[in-house]
Amino acid sequence: MKIFLRILPILVIALIMLSSLAGVITFVLRQLNLYPPEQISIAAGKPGSAYYDYALLYQDILSRDNITLNIIETNGSVENASLLASGDDVDIALVQGGVYLPETLVGIASVQIEPLWIFARPEVDNDPNTWDSFSLSVGAQGGGTSVVAQQLAAITRAAGFSGDKAFALGSSDTANAIGKGELDIALFVAPVTASYLKPLFENPELNLVPLAHSETVALRIPGARLIRLPSGSLNYQRPLPQSDLNMVALVTRLVSQEDLHPALVNRLVAATKEVHGGRPLIPADNLFPSTKDLGIPADKLAVSLFESGFSPLESFLPYWVVAQLNRILIILVPLILLLLPLFRFLPIVYNAIFNTRVYKHYTRLHEIDIQLATEGSTLEKDTLIALRNELDDIELTLLKSNLPNFFRKQAYTVQHHLDYVRRRLDEMNKGTKVE
Repeated sequence: MKIFLRILPILVIALIMLSSLAGVITFVLRQLNLYPPEQISIAAGKPGSAYYDYALLYQDILSRDNITLNIIETNGSVENASLLASGDDVDIALVQGGVYLPETLVGIASVQIEPLWIFARPEVDNDPNTWDSFSLSVGAQGGGTSVVAQQLAAITRAAGFSGDKAFALGSSDTANAIGKGELDIALFVAPVTASYLKPLFENPELNLVPLAHSETVALRIPGARLIRLPSGSLNYQRPLPQSDLNMVALVTRLVSQEDLHPALVNRLVAATKEVHGGRPLIPADNLFPSTKDLGIPADKLAVSLFESGFSPLESFLPYWVVAQLNRILIILVPLILLLLPLFRFLPIVYNAIFNTRVYKHYTRLHEIDIQLATEGSTLEKDTLIALRNELDDIELTLLKSNLPNFFRKQAYTVQHHLDYVRRRLDEMNKGTKVE
């Protein structure tokens, strides 16, 4: 029984540590869903749009790991965001910056800059308030261009955005129409690599128009920024643009459901790096892909992959195993750091338990010592005998205490001090002095 009582604090501490470890292991096991889904869906855009072209590239890259990417055709960013937020069989989506996204979604990567391109006939001015008499495409409903056109109309109060000559056409249809001379002005919010822009860059009958007061517009459109397009960067021989051009721009974002499998996050980050990580035409694109400018919380694993790179373990372990390990470590390491103070605190508790058994007697010992020093000459014999018996009881309690050897040494120290006080008392009570 004595041995059991001696090791009881150790058992309690061990039980607490084992419980903590069991909790961590349980948490890890719950996180383990090693093998990723074989199919996922992306809300992209219409065939021929930049987002659809990106989705095709992602599809090809994911197929190398036997992951099927189903591409859902949409009218653009607004519809993409709506489908993803509603959870209607959409796992990921490409969404233009400035388009609202609920914080229940997470960002995988901001992948590329999307400038506001304005192509126009030579007679068109750069001030939207002079466009009333010109035919204008403001982008299809549900697309990102339409959102920016509406915001631009609100800022400039230009009537041309809502008049009889304003048409809601998709990007490819708009490019075809202005290329054939059927439109005077065409607006696009698209990456420079969009396939429908190339013939417009090469068309000598069209001007790339710098928007008047573009810096002011960039400040007022949510999620927008001002970028610089160097002269001759699109066409050196022509050149296009003829001089450095300030442009309003937004950021393309790849976003997902919050519970997207970590292995898929791993592969999507790899895909964005491969598709969007080449040598850019626009200087601002040097900053992408990344997990900045998302407008919503970034996936923690994606942040780790962009900041630290892919694990060398992927050289000899399946990517889906490594992705899960990375995900667990991201959560487990902070958890362990939180538990470390507890593990440091437990030995302190253990020491305190036994120290209390020993040193709690000092309070009474000190009281008796003070009483002898201040009242010794006036104390009655019965009081001295009672104090003597009390000191003997304390000594007996220490001797019977079930203490580990380390604390037994401290107990003998207390007994030594106790004996000192007892000798003083015996000198005052010579009739009961024990030789």
